[in-house]
Amino acid sequence: MKSLVLIEYNNKSKVKPMSIPYHLRFSKKAKYLQLRISSQGLFVVVPHKKPPSQKTIEDFIQLKKNWIEKNLNVIRITPKKTIELPENIHLPAFNQIWQVAYLKTISAKLKLITNPHNNQLTIIGDIAKQKQCLQLLLHWLKKIAQPFLANELQKLSDETTLFFNTVTIRNNTTRWGSCSSQKNINLCCKLLFLSPNLVRHVLLHELCHTRFMNHSKSFWQLLNRFDPDAFLHAKNLKNLRKTIPLWTETNFFYENASI
Repeated sequence: MKSLVLIEYNNKSKVKPMSIPYHLRFSKKAKYLQLRISSQGLFVVVPHKKPPSQKTIEDFIQLKKNWIEKNLNVIRITPKKTIELPENIHLPAFNQIWQVAYLKTISAKLKLITNPHNNQLTIIGDIAKQKQCLQLLLHWLKKIAQPFLANELQKLSDETTLFFNTVTIRNNTTRWGSCSSQKNINLCCKLLFLSPNLVRHVLLHELCHTRFMNHSKSFWQLLNRFDPDAFLHAKNLKNLRKTIPLWTETNFFYENASI
């Protein structure tokens, strides 16, 4: 963690010096410097391929001083959300409800036992380690999402003759999916919390990007050809992020504010 003294200039006088710690987060996708503030503090997102100098980073932070102060104050006065260990996990994508049990043992290690016949998950060990328990559940979620989403994507690809290269399942914070210019598709494991028709919409959306790497009129015409309710589905997706269980976000810092 680094720290920088921020100075506010008022005419020719300097007032309100403020020392603020910040974290550097190198990103392969970032093309320019970005700031993100969460309950864990200030994060400076740095392009991995062409990282700027330390002076450039500090000048950038200084330039955004007012924005930083404003949003840090918002974070401080906002009550922290409590995250509880889930007792059941409802996955509408394939109409399953999994029960989750927690068994405390003397072992310091944690282990997730899966019983697919009864849709039962059991975490045993030091269950007081809440973060580690949730990480096990996230790992399980990604694991079951991989074959299901990959299979659904392949079926739609064959159906539409929109072909892709590879598919990767992630736990994205803001996107349901993405497609690169090399036709590599990334999908979010949290798609399992959506209804089948919305999952289909997202997969078709990314497949259409294999032909149009934008949201032009041609893109929407192609998407509407396979999904006549595309605009309605896109609108519904915007409101569904808030309904995703909070425990699925614990593997990331919360992006309460970004610039």
